[in-house]
Amino acid sequence: IAHNDRPVEAEKWTLKQVQGDDLFDDAQNRDVVLEFDGAVSNDLNTAMVIAMVEAVLGSKGVDARTRLRMVDFMDSVLGLELLTLTRQDLRIRPATATITEPEIEAALEDRKAARAAKDFATSDRIRDDLIAKGVEVMDGDPLGWDWKIDVA
Repeated sequence: IAHNDRPVEAEKWTLKQVQGDDLFDDAQNRDVVLEFDGAVSNDLNTAMVIAMVEAVLGSKGVDARTRLRMVDFMDSVLGLELLTLTRQDLRIRPATATITEPEIEAALEDRKAARAAKDFATSDRIRDDLIAKGVEVMDGDPLGWDWKIDVA
């Protein structure tokens, strides 16, 4: 494990190893780190640690840069590589799915072209075909078109 490019042995990790970081000058951040340290030190209380990561991400009144740095710090201990995950990494594909990811992507490109050409009948047909194969198309996604395998 490393924090700020300093190797840290996981079983000896303590707050003292990161006290020089200005992120921990704020009392609220320091309290979160102390609580995190306690949870990790308590037989790696995974449920509590993950809840803490989620709480940091949803913190109101804490600027995005500080939240990102806190999550990066927590992840340096957990080793989950949270900051490198892509949306595709988070997709779950059941064994019973009848379509491959490349086929889904190709169908979505065809659908996007149909919508651009205002051919809504073709667009609807492609969407319905995807739904029949267990793929939910999420129109209006603020990050672009996305989809997920419907596990219901």
